[in-house]
Parts: sequence; C-alpha cells; structure tokens
Amino acid sequence: MNLEQVIACVEKVKGAKWADFRDRHGDSGRDLVMYLGGRACGLKLDELARAVGVKEYAAVGMAVTRYGKRVGGRTGSWQESSVR
Repeated sequence: MNLEQVIACVEKVKGAKWADFRDRHGDSGRDLVMYLGGRACGLKLDELARAVGVKEYAAVGMAVTRYGKRVGGRTGSWQESSVR
C-alpha cells in the first residue's frame, strides 16, 4: 500500500477531499493518514512530513501518537526507529 492509496481510503471514509482537511491541526482524518502512512506504508516521520506538507517531522510524530492513543495502538517503537 502506498500513501496515495491511504489518502484515497481516508477521503472515502471521511467523505471529504484530502485538500479540505490536510492542514487542520488535530483533524482525525489528517492524523489517520499520517498514522497509516507510517504503519501501512512504512514511511519514516521525515518522509511523511515531506509527503503531507508538514514542515517539522515532530508534528507528524505528535499526530501519529495522538491517533495511536485514540485507537489503542503502539506508537513508540515505530516513531523512535523512524528518526534519523
């Protein structure tokens, strides 16, 4: 799975286009794209930041952590190994 497929799936579930919610801090769809970008696509935090247009990879890490806590998923080990 690639990030474009993740975005398309989230758009379908959310009923909105990525451009409509990608810049909304704390938006569950935005956070889900970043969470799945790491989990399903294997992207590192800095790669995700570039791909979704976030200036700092730390913001991606916070979004991934926030969404991971929401769904009860693991977040730490992936994040820590993703920073170079």
